[in-house]
Amino acid sequence: MTIFDARKGCRLAGRRVVFDTNVWISLEGFDPRPDESEMYSTFFNEIRNSDNVIVVTDYILGEFFNRCCKIEYEMRRKSFEETAQNGEKFSHYKKYRKSSEFKDYMETMIDVCETIVADGEYEAVNGAQVDIGDVISEAASGLIDFSDIMLREHCRDKGYVIVSHDADFANCGLDFVTANPRILSAAR
Repeated sequence: MTIFDARKGCRLAGRRVVFDTNVWISLEGFDPRPDESEMYSTFFNEIRNSDNVIVVTDYILGEFFNRCCKIEYEMRRKSFEETAQNGEKFSHYKKYRKSSEFKDYMETMIDVCETIVADGEYEAVNGAQVDIGDVISEAASGLIDFSDIMLREHCRDKGYVIVSHDADFANCGLDFVTANPRILSAAR
């Protein structure tokens, strides 16, 4: 396992590379934090223009879609509540996502997800090779998310590289690309 600094460019050749949800959120401009997208965009373009292959999984696409919708909802809810009068309440998330007000955003998400799939090769994560009891126990430890465990196991099984800003992948036995300064400092 090697930890690579995404800011130093692509040093991979002929590999299959999985970008974690947090990186896709940054790349696609849905991260409300300033300057987050810049950290991975050059690396992403280098991967895309090399002999490496970007792999897009169902877990990542689903998490990306849901998190982006939730981020947008929270921004709209906050904006509404800042100007609300007479105790007006903003709709609950599951109700609001079905509303006509949110329809345009959902259409945008369709386009973005289709672009992500077009940028790589779509692949379903097959959990048949894992002991689900072990996965649940590990997730219950609080050290790593359930979906990250499934993704880690999928990448291990396939020999993939993972690109993430998430420290959960720092010690997972995979080749790992990050621009997270805390992870990179700890790896030295």
